[in-house]
Amino acid sequence: MRRWHLVVLIAALGGVLVPSRAMAEPGGSITAHPNPCVPAPGKILCTSYITWETHGGVTQAKVFVVSRGKKAREEREFGATRSCEGERCRAPWIEQGTTYIFRLYDYSSGSRGKDLAAVEVTAK
Repeated sequence: MRRWHLVVLIAALGGVLVPSRAMAEPGGSITAHPNPCVPAPGKILCTSYITWETHGGVTQAKVFVVSRGKKAREEREFGATRSCEGERCRAPWIEQGTTYIFRLYDYSSGSRGKDLAAVEVTAK
């Protein structure tokens, strides 16, 4: 019976019940497999598959990568989807002596928002 009184009170005050999912904090995760990756014999590069997902109302997301070390490069866009699974998002240019940092950002507002997650990838 008390639940009914709460609903009546909220309605009388002009309130709206909002599902808790709609108020969830934007978030996400990103991983790399294998990490570290291992170049084939006689090769200097290897492939790591980057996977990510978003939640909490994220409607647009982007992944950027920056490298430090032997093959240092400025940040560049790697992917522009809310998620990537399996072997779709591959990085076939991972090289020993370089660390690659992949960062997942919320782009729901149309510009770079919250840094949702990051993963560092290396080669053995």
